[in-house]
Amino acid sequence: MTRAFDRLYRVVQHKWRGVNLGGWLLLERGPSAPFFEVNGLTCDSEWDATEALCGSSMKQDAAETFAYHRRRHVLEADFAEIAKRGFNAVRLPFGYWIVTGPTNGDPYIGPALELIDDAVEWAGRHGLEVLLDLHGNPGGETEEKPCGRGNPDWCFEAWRRDEALDVLAMLAERYRDFEHVTGLQVCNEPSRFRIEPPKLLEHYLNAVATVREAGMPPERVSVVCPCYFEGAKRRVFLESWRQACAAGELDGAVLDFHPYFFLPSSNEVTQGLISEQSLHEAQSWDLVPSAVVGEFSAAFHTFKGEPCCDKTPEGRELLNEFLVVQQDAYSQHATHGHFYWTWADNAVGWSRQAAFFDGPDAGPDDGEDGEADLEDAEEAEADAVDEAEEAEEAEDDDDGDADEFGDGDEWAGSDDQSVASDMCEAMEATISPYALRNKTAPCTG
Repeated sequence: MTRAFDRLYRVVQHKWRGVNLGGWLLLERGPSAPFFEVNGLTCDSEWDATEALCGSSMKQDAAETFAYHRRRHVLEADFAEIAKRGFNAVRLPFGYWIVTGPTNGDPYIGPALELIDDAVEWAGRHGLEVLLDLHGNPGGETEEKPCGRGNPDWCFEAWRRDEALDVLAMLAERYRDFEHVTGLQVCNEPSRFRIEPPKLLEHYLNAVATVREAGMPPERVSVVCPCYFEGAKRRVFLESWRQACAAGELDGAVLDFHPYFFLPSSNEVTQGLISEQSLHEAQSWDLVPSAVVGEFSAAFHTFKGEPCCDKTPEGRELLNEFLVVQQDAYSQHATHGHFYWTWADNAVGWSRQAAFFDGPDAGPDDGEDGEADLEDAEEAEADAVDEAEEAEEAEDDDDGDADEFGDGDEWAGSDDQSVASDMCEAMEATISPYALRNKTAPCTG
């Protein structure tokens, strides 16, 4: 891949700077802790919670318990606060059963697709973009609990990938006309131990094709694909990914990374300063055409090899410093931005809503040039509207002489495509303000 192609492919407009709405439409022990505690559950996955509740009472009672949680865990007021705090997007994790209801004998309770509808509506009302995240796939994409079930016997063949593609198609068709739905994520943290890189890439290629065929265009909607491999597997996967991008097989696809440093293996005693660890990880993304940080947190281990605590002024200061370091690094090196995990959680370092965070909420802006571009974009869009109104007036006066120009949106879109064509021919990474504001750059990951 040439540097010029790489530069073009990575043209970035308006980066996501958002938060996850974890624990709402897929239970996880951390953000969903109140659900487990109130219902006396000692398990920590939605599969086990559903089986426990259905086993101890009538299924109708279990359904009402889940419905109560889903109605109250996240409210429109949360979207309003997220926007007020300066974020511009939310990542919405959910299990497949929220979309279709449980299949293949799974015990989950669903569907509850109207809640995704609510989230999309609330986000639009408060000026937030949405990354829809199929966090729990049919059959699971991993043996770990974040997909909805911890299953030590899980294998790659258990992942019902064809069914997962059907779910993605349903989501794409349902939300393709919502311009603030700017991302659809294929899965979350696929197994790094039980999947071979070629198999995962094959699924991603199929997923991207499925989403595009269902009507979500690459110039507006990113298809997000996680890279959860480590070591040699990661190197093999990334090389294959770059080749597929160069061949034009991953139009508008973005790699998702989750740089976490809360495990003892990341402690500063043996691994060095946590800030340097996060920067080193971020710099590695410069080798791929496009990247987003789908999850990160401020939780980490200190020089003493212990989890950082927010109970002291020193601990709070360390958490804030690590937050700012990560936001700066991820804004610089992740072409499509970052999402904090998660909005609300009682655990130290995991709640972006937490009052002890004093750092800037949304991270640094794209810079003065980026702000100027956005202002220019607003002016360009206003000019396009004026052109459209003038054309309409001329049409009324002159039997449609202005028909050749179309309406304002068509005019702006065709102008953007002209700029994009010149870009691709000249291999220059420049883009019109209209495209900057509306994520319409071809050749973009």
